[in-house]
Amino acid sequence: MNTRFFLPIKIILALVCLLVGSVGCVLTPSLFDPYNFKDELHMQTHRAKVDHLIILLDASISMTTPYLGKEKFQTAIMALHQLNQSLTAIRVPTGFRVIGTGACHFCENSKQLFNVSPFDPSRLHIKHLKKIHPGGESPLASAILEVKNDFTHLEGPLGLIVISDWDTDFLLIDTALRRLCDHYANRIHMGNIVAGTKERAVELSKAYENLNECVQWYHAEKLLSYNGLKDFTQQFFLTPVKDQDADGVKDFKDKCLNTLSGALVDEWGCPKDSDADGIYDGLDMCRKTPENAPVDSKGCWKLPVVFYKKNQIHLTREQEKSLALVVNILGKDNICLEIQGHTDISGTDQENFEISQKRAQSVKAYFLSEGLRHYQMRIKAMGSSVPLDRQYQTMKNATQRRVEFKVVPCQNQVQ
Repeated sequence: MNTRFFLPIKIILALVCLLVGSVGCVLTPSLFDPYNFKDELHMQTHRAKVDHLIILLDASISMTTPYLGKEKFQTAIMALHQLNQSLTAIRVPTGFRVIGTGACHFCENSKQLFNVSPFDPSRLHIKHLKKIHPGGESPLASAILEVKNDFTHLEGPLGLIVISDWDTDFLLIDTALRRLCDHYANRIHMGNIVAGTKERAVELSKAYENLNECVQWYHAEKLLSYNGLKDFTQQFFLTPVKDQDADGVKDFKDKCLNTLSGALVDEWGCPKDSDADGIYDGLDMCRKTPENAPVDSKGCWKLPVVFYKKNQIHLTREQEKSLALVVNILGKDNICLEIQGHTDISGTDQENFEISQKRAQSVKAYFLSEGLRHYQMRIKAMGSSVPLDRQYQTMKNATQRRVEFKVVPCQNQVQ
């Protein structure tokens, strides 16, 4: 299709609409695509601010007065139609009320055209909105308070959008807005759209500056442009998603908000500890620590150190008891240890080597007597070549004469 042929026609029609201000032109949906915030929701940079929404439309006689060449009501329903198209991304459950005889000749405050229910964009389509004919008085304040009935039994954050020229008693409106804000505390968010002069919107916004946490004011013409509609939907319907502990799970879903940096988390933002040693995965340098084994700050098995008196070779009963947990763990798990014997520097190198070897052999003999398998142990005589690590120097009876253990790969696994 040749778009260059139709462009002049579109321009001519637009000029005719501006000059004539006919209903048919005014109520024809704009050619631009309404803002749709699926991207923000899909990328999880934002989330829906409200769980339930009620829209209150003023269809009273004051809405038939002209503004910029067309009735205020025409601007109001065109803004509502554009907003309705934009809402298809979050599909928040929505209810709809109308004020004035255009909705119901016998209604005292407002008429509920549909209650809060799963979002259906067809119900607020322009073809349905055009069937509402404004007329009658505008009990706007009473209608705002009547919304409380629609919100009864609903949980979570609530949204209320009121579209009106707000040409009514200021004191009554002030009382109604404050009562609604106080009743729902921090749960309600009101977006009041002014179909009329921009000056009126600015005036109302200044008058309610102290209710900014609850009430925001917008000019209806703003919703008829792409950027204006985008700004409104972002401000009213979306809130930025934060991840204060930077674990990759957004705060609104995170059940563990203060996860340590570097820890791996589950889908709810809670840290994993696959070996249940108290050190979170991602921070755990030894991810397969045996059950019940004591660990250091890195999550690695904190093996005991056995200290010896001078010239001592064999384990005492007390020292054997201190190795009971090691025996128990090796008896249940296929784990192998290197038993390292050490001495102080009081003897010759050869003497120290032989003593350290005998100490390691003595520990191995004890382990074998407890039912452990040969392949789980290997011995290594260190003599006096390796000083006691600083981390052990404050232990009771600490000395260079000792036996230490090191987890090593198992070899020749034969009973």
